[in-house]
Amino acid sequence: MVRKRLTFAMVALFVVFAVGTIGNSVLLRLPLLDAFYFTVVTLSTVGYGEIYPVTPESKLFTSMLILIGIGILAVALETIVEEVTRRSVMEVLKPKAPEKKFLENHYIICGYGRIGQIIVSELSRTGEKFVVVERNPEVVRELSEKGIPVIEGSPLEEETLRKAGVEKAKGLATVLEEDSDNVFITITAKTLNPNIYVVTKVSNREVIDKVYKVGADRVVAPELEGGKMLARALTSPHVIEVLETLALTKDVEIAHFRIDEASTIVQKTLTESKLEEQSGAKIFAVCHKDGLDITPRPETILKSGCILLAIGKRDQIKKLEHILAEK
Repeated sequence: MVRKRLTFAMVALFVVFAVGTIGNSVLLRLPLLDAFYFTVVTLSTVGYGEIYPVTPESKLFTSMLILIGIGILAVALETIVEEVTRRSVMEVLKPKAPEKKFLENHYIICGYGRIGQIIVSELSRTGEKFVVVERNPEVVRELSEKGIPVIEGSPLEEETLRKAGVEKAKGLATVLEEDSDNVFITITAKTLNPNIYVVTKVSNREVIDKVYKVGADRVVAPELEGGKMLARALTSPHVIEVLETLALTKDVEIAHFRIDEASTIVQKTLTESKLEEQSGAKIFAVCHKDGLDITPRPETILKSGCILLAIGKRDQIKKLEHILAEK
């Protein structure tokens, strides 16, 4: 808006000087250079007195030129000052990019809409490291003022994801409005970091399988998931109450961990790994290529690439994460 007003004011000012120069040249019979000089002196209200209008026509023309020209000049100067001030304030309020040390083993949230806000709230509650990628400058300023790590830019651009530390990120959630945008971000993230865990939001349930094929580790359709949850609330209300209690309890967490091929527990049994004994957390499921093993037996072999699902207090989950990170 300010730029449009400034452009209009500058064009109008040019027109006033052009009309003033031509008008003074004709009415006062002056060369164009002298007429331009007289126009500048008149509009700047300097008035050296070297040249002045003498005929009624030239006096009327000069009076109108002063009234219109000074008004336009004032608007132009005001707009310039406003633009300079705005840029200065924007520079001061411009959010600082998170430090590179922070952008390691973290989560990236692409989009700060309704779902993005919930994700940020939950990650903040559990003390996880994360950064938001948002293209709306006003939202970016709001997040920055709240102390929430944010990168300004389009998550559709590879350079923006690099700024968010996608190469060293633990996971990424893309929750933009358009399914095509979320799919594009999924492909880009997996290209830059094949090991990153990507959760993709879709609106059309018919594209879920296709999104899995392009690399998403988890595809969520909010309406579909919400419908299933409502159905469970009708048929198994007590189960939902237990799950909600676990989700809302600050001291209890449910977490998943992927077993790296370099981990010291690879090819060991659950008992031999001593994961539960050392951490205090309870491993209640193991996901592998053959399916999901609920309540795994002590002799269950832990293979590379398996996903462990565990429940426990926050400090227990942190201990388990530390143990699994040992190589």
